[in-house]
Amino acid sequence: MAKVCVALNTSSWKEARRLIDRLSEEADLFKVGLPLYLNDGREEVERLVREGVSIFLDLKLHDIPSVVAETVKGLPPVDYLTVHATGGRRMIEAATSTRPDIRVLAVTLLTSLSDEETRDIFKKKARKLVIQLSRMAADARAWGVVVPGTEARAVRKYFKMLGIVVPGVRYRRRKDDHMRSVPPSRLYWLSDEDIVVVGREITEAKDPVAALRRIREALSRRSAS
Repeated sequence: MAKVCVALNTSSWKEARRLIDRLSEEADLFKVGLPLYLNDGREEVERLVREGVSIFLDLKLHDIPSVVAETVKGLPPVDYLTVHATGGRRMIEAATSTRPDIRVLAVTLLTSLSDEETRDIFKKKARKLVIQLSRMAADARAWGVVVPGTEARAVRKYFKMLGIVVPGVRYRRRKDDHMRSVPPSRLYWLSDEDIVVVGREITEAKDPVAALRRIREALSRRSAS
């Protein structure tokens, strides 16, 4: 069964801390995105790391290799860090070689992109694009890839050595940015090293702890669909 990462979808560290304190016994790790990191994030993340909290730093770096290397050099010792796979092999290698202590994840396709938008931008179908970028990430020695749940099974088929991170996991589609979300029950096949990222399904629940446990239960059984 995959690890469960709780997305801290807030720019307030007070709110983030409240969620971490409440869920730290149940969650495997917590995702810190750019809005939160820009708000005194370095100091807060360093403090959390010292406290033994596992952090997934979701900065989605995308720049020339030397700039990415310099940026990564100054980051806290987090567990995972995202870069955009479309930055190319040398850019991914700049991140992995500069900080071998951090598991670098290459983002293949944003869950906000529809099939039509993916074809318009990349001139490829989503599945073909994700497989192509995953191959490059593997060659660049990334620890894993961030893949929409709709394409994740194909990546595991071709790249068994890569860790798989599935973002935007939820029971039903909401009217928001996640166009390629899947329910947790469809991800039962993920390994113990893989990760599912869940945000509002947990953080906006009346009982976040119960909601997280429900996610785990769904991940542990085969989907009926």
